[in-house]
Amino acid sequence: MATPLSLSSLFTSRLNTTTPSSVFPIQRRRRIILVTSSAGGGKPTILVAEKLGQAGIDLLKKYANVDCSYDLSLEELCTKISLCDALIVRSGTKVGRDVFESSRGRLKVVGRAGVGIDNVDLAAATEYGCLVVNAPTANTVAAAEHGIALLTSMARNVAQADASIKAGKWMRNKYVGVSLVGKTLAVLGFGKVGSEVARRARGLGMHVITHDPYAPADRARAIGVELVSFEVAISTADFISLHLPLTAATSKMLNDETFARMKKGVRIVNVARGGVIDEEALVESA
Repeated sequence: MATPLSLSSLFTSRLNTTTPSSVFPIQRRRRIILVTSSAGGGKPTILVAEKLGQAGIDLLKKYANVDCSYDLSLEELCTKISLCDALIVRSGTKVGRDVFESSRGRLKVVGRAGVGIDNVDLAAATEYGCLVVNAPTANTVAAAEHGIALLTSMARNVAQADASIKAGKWMRNKYVGVSLVGKTLAVLGFGKVGSEVARRARGLGMHVITHDPYAPADRARAIGVELVSFEVAISTADFISLHLPLTAATSKMLNDETFARMKKGVRIVNVARGGVIDEEALVESA
């Protein structure tokens, strides 16, 4: 028996399996859930550690015992996890080795309600035979629109002008800002979100370039975007939009050296991971 899941790509059950498998994010647009209890016959128990939409909770309750416990300390999470077959988190809960050890093999699925899985210890999950899945398209458009909102707000000094008005001042000329038309936007990371930001920026009249070592040039050309080297991207951009996962290769990718090669007055929007920017270097370069 199988039931379609309206929460796109949340997680796939394998709660009765005993053979460990590799850990990887599921990237299909829509998944099917079939769950049975690892404890023998009854419903499985799903721990929801961060707030989800009520529609999703209601759906889960049809097939499992659902424990919605938010803002758990690590000690509390480790205590609860030994009684759970599946765990759903967002970005605020760290699922480290100690969590998998505390589950004593009962935990079979960790579902990340969102894109990144850097808050889950994948090596430990693999070791303990636990599948880790995510929802890679869940917030693509929302993140892209947020990025464009920040881009336009930054260009026109919206936040500063708002604060000025609330302080009883009228400094119209000071906060005019700059036009986006004709400016060069470098999109670093041309995945789902990055490509959607590029589409929207093109619609605003910007010249869009991108750097992504894994993106094919024809995919970029299809939407009028030029695929360039990292050096060209950071040295020619008037605006930079970051859409990178946080990995060993991207950690503090923007640092003293890269800031020194950028145009004076370049504006950076980051709707990815904070760790891709060396914040101390950013402050020093301002």
